Amino acid sequence: MHTSPLRATALAALTFTTAMLLQAPAVYAAEPATHGAQKTYQVQAGPLGPAVMAFAAQAGVNLSVDLKQLGGMSARGLSGKFSIDGGFAHLLENTGFGVRQVSPGSYVLEPLSAPAAKSAEVPASSTARDGAELGAVTVTARTQNNLVAPSRQITTLDAEEVQQLRQGSDSLATMLSKVVPGMADSSHTITDYGQTLRGRNMLILVDGIPLNTNRDSSRNLANINPADIAQIEVLRGSSAIYGSGAAGGIVSVRTKRPSGETKAETIVTGSTPLYHPKGAGIGGEVQHYLSGGGEVVDYSVSLGAKHVGGSFDAKGNRIAPEPSQGDLFDSNIYNASAKIGFKLDADQRLQFSASHYNANQDTDYASDPSVARLPAGSAAARPIKGLVLADQNQIKNTMLGLDYENRNIAGSTLAAQLYYRDFHTRFAPFDARAVPVRGANVDQSMQNSDVFGGRLTLKTPLGKDKDTLLIWGADFNHERTDMPIDIFDPKVYDATGGLVFQKIGRLIYMPPVTTRSLGAFAQLQHKFNEQWSLEGGARYDRAQASFNDFTPLSQSKVPSPQSVAGGTVKYDAWTYNLGTVFNPVKGQEIYASYSQGFELPDIGVVVRNATLGFNIGNSNLQAVKTNTVEIGWRGKFANLLANLGGFQSQSDLGAVQSFNNGLTLLRTKEKIHGMEGGLDYFSDDDHWSAGGSFTWMKGRERLQTASNYQGMTGFRIPPLKLTAYVEYRPNARWSHRLQATSYAGKDYRLDGKTSFGRYDTRGYTTVDLISQWKIDPKNRVSVGVENLFNRNYFPLYSPLLRSNNNTSRLPAAGAVLRVSYAHTW
Repeated sequence: MHTSPLRATALAALTFTTAMLLQAPAVYAAEPATHGAQKTYQVQAGPLGPAVMAFAAQAGVNLSVDLKQLGGMSARGLSGKFSIDGGFAHLLENTGFGVRQVSPGSYVLEPLSAPAAKSAEVPASSTARDGAELGAVTVTARTQNNLVAPSRQITTLDAEEVQQLRQGSDSLATMLSKVVPGMADSSHTITDYGQTLRGRNMLILVDGIPLNTNRDSSRNLANINPADIAQIEVLRGSSAIYGSGAAGGIVSVRTKRPSGETKAETIVTGSTPLYHPKGAGIGGEVQHYLSGGGEVVDYSVSLGAKHVGGSFDAKGNRIAPEPSQGDLFDSNIYNASAKIGFKLDADQRLQFSASHYNANQDTDYASDPSVARLPAGSAAARPIKGLVLADQNQIKNTMLGLDYENRNIAGSTLAAQLYYRDFHTRFAPFDARAVPVRGANVDQSMQNSDVFGGRLTLKTPLGKDKDTLLIWGADFNHERTDMPIDIFDPKVYDATGGLVFQKIGRLIYMPPVTTRSLGAFAQLQHKFNEQWSLEGGARYDRAQASFNDFTPLSQSKVPSPQSVAGGTVKYDAWTYNLGTVFNPVKGQEIYASYSQGFELPDIGVVVRNATLGFNIGNSNLQAVKTNTVEIGWRGKFANLLANLGGFQSQSDLGAVQSFNNGLTLLRTKEKIHGMEGGLDYFSDDDHWSAGGSFTWMKGRERLQTASNYQGMTGFRIPPLKLTAYVEYRPNARWSHRLQATSYAGKDYRLDGKTSFGRYDTRGYTTVDLISQWKIDPKNRVSVGVENLFNRNYFPLYSPLLRSNNNTSRLPAAGAVLRVSYAHTW
């Protein structure tokens, strides 16, 4: 392995953060209230500006506000126990203004895009607020408003909660799986293959920019730097509001935005395995964030570097590399992002943004191919040292964005966005000699995607009382994706036992495929009264995917290679949605919705496995339309928040399924139904909170060649999931959280036979411990232990991937300690 500066400093990072924990100075009295926690406030009625400033001072948070905007407005005052969000909402009720958290302890006051709706004060729910804060209506940026409550389940995490949960798992995919009902467990590697939302694919957005590509590389969540996150919203259930890709829901990530207030924060993190800790397992991270500006121009910059050490199981054994989808063990990651905003006038803002994320693996270890000869499930994958591979697993993601906002254009608000994305990923090498369609090579595939597009959203209040809101707009997207493949000498590979990869050429795995899409939508929301609201809308999409003639891998070794003809596939679809929310009594909501999702099939999985005589016109590539029905309830009681919902989704055509390494392609009719629920309790003194959630679902599919339904694979339908947490806050500066996640075992086999995605899996339960200490307003120490009890288990992904091949049978990591120190300059 090449010596890396990040690896050399990882131990120093862990040592430094541990020392800060042990030698922290005394706690100062001035301390901001925990976000979401309740405490007693007393603010006199009077002018609105001084009132909100007084509340911010009592809460110990920073508030950026233009007092001229609040001239002549009054506040009714405030007395009693409130959370920070609840107190601001109480003071700003019916004023047309709201606050937005821009970073931990910092808020900005700004006009709402729609008239403010009355919101009852509620206590904070669990760390993953499950749409049950009955007055908090934040869905995704496109549909965000304060007029109607959401007619489906939504989970929201703010920056402080993400920072806290990262101590329990530094993988965004794993972190979300532990707190979002309906989301399957992660692979615990680099890929999010098999991590479904309500049994279907989810659309990943970062500041409105889609990370999904038509040739799905299943590395969307691995493209995101968790340190830059300001908020995550997970909308569960099919949706077409952003176009193709959200059959199971939307994960909308918003990164930190300039606040106009000069601020800098540095976070140093160290991590190490706890069971037989080894130097090779030590990781470290340094992240610096800077924000500033004035009344006209503001900016933010984020820079970070991270070393990921080797991963070790509960027995202290190194976990082997994952040879199918890849991993990031022994990797170096660099990230940089910047935003600069221009306030054109009181209503208009223009913002440029740029980000770059680069993760490179540099390991000495390969996966021992000999374990494939052992009986299936009898052995875990084994690492072997001595890997010689010039180019290892990699993710590079560059994004550029231009956003324009106008809060008053003929009475409407307008948001327009242009974006560009350059994405590259490299997979692990693969011995494909038993797969003739891949040319029977030892090879390594890559994916290159160039994407540019735009979005336009307008929100138009209607009616004398502005109790109706029309949200309308359009999107376009242009994507070009290709997949080259490097070929290695099989004799050298065999002679070295799978350690040496000597490159002998490069071929085309998938030719450039160009996908163009255009869509338009309209959504109408109406609030009849304080008890009843209704929303509904429609969207129309047109798309086409095309490629030119190319020579497939199946022809790469024949004496006279022949090409297959290119072609074009066109799609179009109407999708509709309708939802209603009814409040029979204060604090109780009953909702129901019908929604459709639209999804382009993965044309790349078909084209890349083309054989001689392939004709795109004869392929099973019709678009997927998903119909989802959901009904549920959300309730707030004295010290409790609760929710319960049931859903059913079905599609006449499921996703393109590739069996036998692409030699067989099937479309299936699918039906999925399930239930989700959650409960959160908060003590009167705000010292204790506890709660949990459950997710149960069942999926059935009917193959085109069959007359009866059968159970769907484990990569689509996870087993029963239970989560629980208890949090203790002895004061506003200390917090301790214990959280547990449990997956039941399930037999996915058909007639007792194993195959891809079908295996008899075992259940597992893991526990994490997270503690935070806010030393003073400028210093914070966080400690987390993932897999606290050092549970030895195989996550769902591992036994399902290759039930007849042990090379991907990877156990999860054992207990891992993370220590972070954050300083605000």
